[in-house]
Parts: sequence; structure tokens; C-alpha cells
Amino acid sequence: MKLDVESLRALRTVVEAGTFTDAGTRLGMTQSAVSWKIKRLEERVGLALVKRGTEIEATPDGQDLLHYAERILEAHDEAVERLGRSDLEGVVRLGANEDLRGGALADVLARFGRMFPQIRLDVRVQLSGLVREWLDDGEVDMAVVQIPASSVRPDDVVLWTDSITWATGANHSFDPGTSSDSPLPVVSFGPGLVYLDEAEEALKRSGVRWRTVLECPMLSGVQAAVGAGLGVAALHSRNLTAEMQVWEHADRFPVPDISEVIRTGVGADPEVLDALRDTLTAALVGVRT
Repeated sequence: MKLDVESLRALRTVVEAGTFTDAGTRLGMTQSAVSWKIKRLEERVGLALVKRGTEIEATPDGQDLLHYAERILEAHDEAVERLGRSDLEGVVRLGANEDLRGGALADVLARFGRMFPQIRLDVRVQLSGLVREWLDDGEVDMAVVQIPASSVRPDDVVLWTDSITWATGANHSFDPGTSSDSPLPVVSFGPGLVYLDEAEEALKRSGVRWRTVLECPMLSGVQAAVGAGLGVAALHSRNLTAEMQVWEHADRFPVPDISEVIRTGVGADPEVLDALRDTLTAALVGVRT
């Protein structure tokens, strides 16, 4: 039995993504090509590796293989990156929004460092509105930020697009504030959130009276406050937790869709910028942390 590295990568991506179509987007392949790779891998090992349905899941045998696949792919990719490392030199400053904190961003930056050891990469993380200001002011050379989907430029690399909804605690309900005696309690990320203005404008257009009861720039803080029942908040639909529910009046206050993009400035060496953008694109398209 011989295990093909790229088939193992396809298996891991399919299970992570949940569908052949989404896995294909991440891998730069068609849905049928991904499905064919999984089928060939199953034939090679003589076992069913995934349960096919609305959302694809690994079978027990698939989970066993994934345990080894993670180690194989990590060793393979590190070897390829080291042997293929570039002598390109330079300095590049990256600004990223808080929604890409943690694993996804750390992993891709570590990979970039292994591939381009002579490039000095400086990274700053903040809310998207502030990161966009840094890019406009020349304080960073490239930005990973959220913007209204309608504002995407032709040269932006779109990582994903998501809807915004109003959320409240799973066991809490709030009436839209229609009087000064009972304004709607709102939990907010504060200045710098890309869709804050759109969310507030949606409330104003409907004549709703509201007040900010908690302001926190961290997603975990906003999620905790909403889940505890302090108020409602405009959130990415994917950021709703088990302690939350879509607010029953959410449809009355629509907020435009948001896209996560890689936007490039002009401050650094174009070749260095291309290297960073290509690395980020390959690792982050379709990935949401």
C-alpha cells in the first residue's frame, strides 16, 4: 500500500471544510477532482474514509488515517519549504484584523518565515478599521482586513464573504427600543469595527432608540456579553456560539455583507509583497478562524 501525500491533503481538507466544493476552493481544484482523489484513496486502502451526506465527516477509519496524515503532511511541507527556501531579501509590514488571530495567522506566518528567511516581517493586529487607516497612511505595506462586500477592489484578494446578523443570548429577548425609557441595549466592538457604522445606521433608519451597554474590541468579550444577556450585537453569522441565537427582530435592521480581503499597499519591494500575498492567499482562502 502506498499513500499519496496530496490525497492525504485532500482528505484532511474535505473533513475540515465539510463539503467537496469548499475543499476544492481551498485546494484550487474542482469538486469532481477532490471527490476522485478521495475515492482513489479509499480504493487504495480498501476502507471507507468519509461519510457522504449534507456535511462530510470522517469514518472511524478515516479518523485513524487523519491522525497519521497530519504528521506526514507537516513533515512533507516543512521539508519542501526548507529545500525550496528563497534568497529574496527585504522588509514587509503586515497589518491584520483581530478575526485572524491565533492558529491560522500564526501558522501561515511561520511558513512564510521558513520559505523566506531573509525577509523581515513585522506584524500588527487590530480591528479592521484601524488596520485600513495604517495601510492608507503607509504604516503597513499589506493588510488583511474586513470591508463591506460592495467595497471590494479589483486588486483585492477575497478570502471569504459572510453575512452579518443581530444576535442575542439564547435565553434572552429584547424588544426594539422605541422610547427613551427603554432603549435597546447594544454590545459593541467600539471604534475600528468595519461594520459598526452600518449597524448603527440600520438602527437609526428604523427610528430605534439604543444605547451601548458594553464596548469591547475582542470577539470573545462580545460573545460572552451577548451570551450572558447584556444586549444585542451585530456579528458574523459564523461567530454565533451555542449561548446565542439570532435576534427575533434581526431582519428589521439589515447590515451589508462583509468580505475579508488581502489589500496591498505600495511601500515595500513589489517582489516581497507578491511573495507575502501569494503565501497568505494559498493558506487563507476560505479559512475562517
